[in-house]
Amino acid sequence: MTNRGAAGPGSEAVDPRAPRRCYKCGRVIGPDESICEVCNRAGMATPSASQYHGTIVVAIIAGVVLLAVFASLATRGIGPFSAEALSFHPGTQGTVVATVSVSNEGTRAGRAKCRLEARDAGGRELGAVTAVSPQVGGGQTVTFDQSIPGVGGNSATVAVSCQ
Repeated sequence: MTNRGAAGPGSEAVDPRAPRRCYKCGRVIGPDESICEVCNRAGMATPSASQYHGTIVVAIIAGVVLLAVFASLATRGIGPFSAEALSFHPGTQGTVVATVSVSNEGTRAGRAKCRLEARDAGGRELGAVTAVSPQVGGGQTVTFDQSIPGVGGNSATVAVSCQ
């Protein structure tokens, strides 16, 4: 155990910090040690706190990079998507119901996130909604109906864009 300095002639001051235990065998060791002399027969220095923290930082960065690579590989071949509003008609309670056609120009199946906007004759937006399309196979086209709320049924056009 480490002693910090003498309190007077012939007396020792005891380190007030609690003793620790060797992480290999459990023997009581000083507060500044991490492994006992029996377990560290070669007398090798133990890693510093900055080495431990550096290792953790490197592991976190490697994990984020691996997640990014996995996400890129998982979504490869899906899309791009093209969309078109085939028709629309007034719905119930002030909505407009649009029939949308979505095409997947990729090689793998996926769903498109689409934004539908109802516009008046002057081009002002009356209402908009974001919807997810049904599953669209690679090179396939799917058609679905989507309501746009809060329009009042007076829409002149419906614009759609999908990602």
